[in-house]
Amino acid sequence: MTLVVFGHVLTYGLGMYESFISQLFMTFRMPMFFFISGYIAFKSIENWTPDHYRKMLKKKALVQIIPATIFLFLFSFYWAGSDKPLMAYIQQKGLGGYWFTYTLLVYFIIYYTLSLMAHLFLHPQKQDRFFNFGMIIVSLLGIVAYAYIAGVMKSELLNAYAITKVCYYFQFFVFGIMAKKYLVRFEECMNKNVVLSLSLFVFVACLFLLFHPGISKHVPDAIQLFMYYECVRYPGVVLVFALFFHSREIFDCNNAWVSSLLFVGRRTLDIYLIHYFLIPDLRNVGAFLQSDHMFVIQLVFALVVSVCVVFVALIISRVIRLSNFCGYYLFGAK
Repeated sequence: MTLVVFGHVLTYGLGMYESFISQLFMTFRMPMFFFISGYIAFKSIENWTPDHYRKMLKKKALVQIIPATIFLFLFSFYWAGSDKPLMAYIQQKGLGGYWFTYTLLVYFIIYYTLSLMAHLFLHPQKQDRFFNFGMIIVSLLGIVAYAYIAGVMKSELLNAYAITKVCYYFQFFVFGIMAKKYLVRFEECMNKNVVLSLSLFVFVACLFLLFHPGISKHVPDAIQLFMYYECVRYPGVVLVFALFFHSREIFDCNNAWVSSLLFVGRRTLDIYLIHYFLIPDLRNVGAFLQSDHMFVIQLVFALVVSVCVVFVALIISRVIRLSNFCGYYLFGAK
């Protein structure tokens, strides 16, 4: 979650949309978030009956729709002010930064529906094959739909209401589900030097081809698009996951730093919903730090601001959660 806040501080706060550090984190930040969502979502022991299906959808709808909708209206009201009617502002801006929760709900619906269909209509030996095939086909269709909407239609409306994002990011949600479903094999891959070395090589090579001023101008646009939206993102996700996978012993330690990180993890939705109100306007500072030669200073400054934003968001979350009613409907908390 801190990476999400960090990315928004860089862009919305500092206005450093074109800086190398911002583009670097954009290559894996949201794919990693959807990968983790799929990784956590998969449960191999679930018995997919119609009652269980309805129960899971109701549970996810409560968490994904109600909190995001409330905060979307609050945020829109905050920024619309008196110059523009609230609904006109929402129609223009769409889901804004809260697109993630709505998108994730669509993914849960697809995941649950395919799971239910497999268990209702197929022999147990064929269920896994149907589920895997269905998830991969939907993700491929999503990539094709994204390419058409973003490249041919170029619809601002579909982009504002996250239709393009729904189509594109599903592949990483599926990647997370498959990694969890075949966890033993995936962990074996995370322990193989050839996998990690190849991922690092592809990731760094893509960064040079995409962002190096002397190299990127010689790369055709079609190849750049394919590298940016596919080639660089999968090894980025693998490397970030491998970093935490090989450092997992750290999180077994009983100290304040680890406890703080785990607490932030448990309050991910709270921070996500609240932090948009807290990002300061630092575009003047961003203009001063714009040079890529100030990479380290950009990183440290944005990280410090991000930690402050997360800290304040946690305080606000704690105050809201003092009310069971508010905690339930604003954060889906029991």
